[in-house]
Amino acid sequence: MSRVAAVFLLMAVLLSAGTQNFGFAKRLVLKKDQIAEMLIQKDYPKSYAKEGLLQFRWTLFHNKRLVLLLDYEGYKYQYILEPFYGLRSVRVNLTGDYKRIDRRPFMLLTFERFDSQKRLAHFLVEVSDPAKRLEIKTKKPAKQR
Repeated sequence: MSRVAAVFLLMAVLLSAGTQNFGFAKRLVLKKDQIAEMLIQKDYPKSYAKEGLLQFRWTLFHNKRLVLLLDYEGYKYQYILEPFYGLRSVRVNLTGDYKRIDRRPFMLLTFERFDSQKRLAHFLVEVSDPAKRLEIKTKKPAKQR
C-alpha cells in the first residue's frame, strides 16, 4: 500500500513541477480579420517604434483549422491551429535577454473553439513572467478591415 502512495506522490510532484504560473490571462473573441492588440512594456527603454506591440488576427477557418497571423515587434508569423492533436497553442517569447530559457517571459496564445454560426474564434491569451518584468495592456479589438 505504501508503494502505491509513494508512486502517486511522486507523480503529483512531477506534474506540478511542469506547470506554469501565468500572471496574466485574458479571453478574446474575434471576428474574421479583426485585429487584437497588446502593448507589452518592458523594464528597459524602448529602442525602436514597434517594440512591445503584439497584434494578431485570424483570416481563414476551413476543415476545423484556423489560419492565424501574428505580428510581434514587426516580425510577422503565420500559424495553422487546430483544436486537437496538440496544435492549438502558439508560444511567443517576449524577451530574449535570459540565458536560461525557463526564466524567459512568454505568451501562450490558445485557440479554444470556433463558433461557426456567428463566425467567431475564441482565444485564451496567457503570459508567464517569472521575474515580473513586464506590464501588459490590452486594447479593444480594432474594427474589421
